[in-house]
Amino acid sequence: MVFKWMLIVFGTTAVGLFVIGKLLAFVNPPRPSRPNPPLLRQVERALRWTLLVPLAIAIALLILALSARP
Repeated sequence: MVFKWMLIVFGTTAVGLFVIGKLLAFVNPPRPSRPNPPLLRQVERALRWTLLVPLAIAIALLILALSARP
C-alpha cells in the first residue's frame, strides 16, 4: 500500500516539475549566448533527481529480486 502511494507521489511530482519546466522555458526562452534562467535550472535539477533516484532504486531492487532465486 505504501509503495503504491510512493509511486503516485513520485509520478505526480515528476509530471508537475516537467510541466513547470516546459512552462518556464516557453515563457522565458534562453538566448543563444546566455545560460538558462536560475529558476529553470533548479526545476530541471529537481526533475532529474525525482526521476533518476527512484529509477536507480527500482533497477537495484529488480536486480536483487532476479538474482535471489528460490
